[in-house]
Amino acid sequence: MKKVWLLAGLLMLFERIWKHWLVMRFFRRPIPATVTEPALVSILQPVLSGDPTMLTCLERSLQLASRYRLEFIWLADSDDDAGLRTCEQLMARYPERSVRLITLPPPPESCNPKVFKLIEGARIARGEILCVLDDDTMLPDTGLEMCLPFLDLPGVGLAFGLPYYVNFSDTWSSMVSAFVNSNSLLTYIPYTAVTRPFTINGMFYAMRREILEEIGGFEAISHIFADDFAVAQLVRSHGYRLAQTPLCHGISTQVRGPRRYLSLIQRWFVLPRESLLRHLSLRDRLIVYGLGLIPALYPLLLVLCLLVRPSRRLFSYTLLYYGYNYTIFAHFNRRYLRGATPWRKSWLVPLMQVIFPIQLLVALLSSQRINWRGNIVEVERGGGFHYVQRRG
Repeated sequence: MKKVWLLAGLLMLFERIWKHWLVMRFFRRPIPATVTEPALVSILQPVLSGDPTMLTCLERSLQLASRYRLEFIWLADSDDDAGLRTCEQLMARYPERSVRLITLPPPPESCNPKVFKLIEGARIARGEILCVLDDDTMLPDTGLEMCLPFLDLPGVGLAFGLPYYVNFSDTWSSMVSAFVNSNSLLTYIPYTAVTRPFTINGMFYAMRREILEEIGGFEAISHIFADDFAVAQLVRSHGYRLAQTPLCHGISTQVRGPRRYLSLIQRWFVLPRESLLRHLSLRDRLIVYGLGLIPALYPLLLVLCLLVRPSRRLFSYTLLYYGYNYTIFAHFNRRYLRGATPWRKSWLVPLMQVIFPIQLLVALLSSQRINWRGNIVEVERGGGFHYVQRRG
C-alpha cells in the first residue's frame, strides 16, 4: 500500500512539473505573421451595470493602444440608467474615439441576454474582424496584435485569450482573484497539448465577420446560456479550429460578501457541468477529469491524509508539493500575468488550493439555478435555460 501512495505522490508531482513546462513552452511560441491586415476592427461590448469597477474597465478599452483602426460598440439595456450614464460620461471624455452606444429592450424569454446584444452589435458593426469583449475585461496595449494574427492560420475560425483577475480590494474579491491567477494558465493551456481546444474563455475572443456569417451568426446560439462554450461548439461544428493565443487580459470583478462569492463560484461550475460536459466526447471528458478534476482534488486529499495519519515523510512531501505550487504561481504571476497578484495577498494561494476542492464538490452537487447580474436563471441539461426572475 505504501508503494501505491508513493507512486501516486510522485505522479502528482510530475503532473505539476509537466504542466509548468507546457505553459512555458506555450508562451515561447512565436506569434504568426499577419497575412491580411484588417481595415477596421469592431469591438463589441455588452454593458450591464452593477460592478463599481465597470467605468474603469470601459475606460481602459478606450485607452487601448493598437496599430489597428478600432470602433467600439457598447450595447446596453434601455432601462439600465446607471450603465447608460457611465457610457455617456466616457464618450464625452474621449470624443476622439469611435464609439456607438446602442440601447436595447429586454431580450425575449428564450434568448441569452448577452447574445441578444451581440446579435445587434454584429448587425451594425462595420469591421472585418469582430471582437467580443466583456465590460469587466481589459486588454493590454498591443494585445490585439498578440491575438488577431492567429486568425490568418489555416482552418482557424476563432482566436481567444487567457484571463487573470486584478481586483484585490477586499477579502472576497481577493479570494476569487487568487484562485483564478494560480489556476488559469495550468488549467487552460496544458490540455491543448493532448487535444485541440474544445471551449474558450468568453471574456474576449475574435472572429472574422465572414466566418461568423457562414456559421449562422450569434442567432445560432441565442438559446444557450453558456455562450462561451456554445460559440466554441458552433465554430468547431463547421470544421474550424479554435486558436488559444498568448494574450493575457485582466478582469476586474468586485465580489461583495460571502453570498456573492458563493453565487459566482456556483455559476462557474454549474454552467460547464450542464453545457460543456454534456456535449464532449468520452475522450475529451476523460481529459477534463484526468487533467482538471483529479489534480484539483489532490491538495485537499493531501492535507486530510496529513491530519489523519501524520508522519515526517508525509509532512515533508506536503511542504514540497505546496512549495512547488507556490513557486509556479510566483513565476507565472511575474512573467505572464504582469504581477497582478500583490505579494501581500499571495498567502491566499495555498489556502485556495485547500478550499477550492470543497467548493467544486458543492457546486457540482448544487441546483441548476444561478444568479447572473440580477437575472435568476434555471440552467437546463444540455445548456438551455429559462428565466426564473429577471433583473429589476
